[in-house]
Amino acid sequence: MEYLKKRMKFILIMIFSVAIIAFVQYEIHFDHNISFKKVGFMMTILQAAAGGYGLYGLVQFFRVK
Repeated sequence: MEYLKKRMKFILIMIFSVAIIAFVQYEIHFDHNISFKKVGFMMTILQAAAGGYGLYGLVQFFRVK
C-alpha cells in the first residue's frame, strides 16, 4: 500500500492526461463543425501537452523511491 501511496499523484497525472487525449480525439473525430484552422491547431497543442505531461507522470512513477 505504501508503494501506491507514493505513486498516487503520478497515477492521477497519467489518468488525467489520457482523459484529455481521448476527449480531444473524440471531439476532432465526431464534431464536423470544428474548423481545423481555428480550433484544431489549439486541440493539437493541447493533445501534445497532455501527452508530454503523461510521459512525465510515467517516468516519475518509476523514479519514486
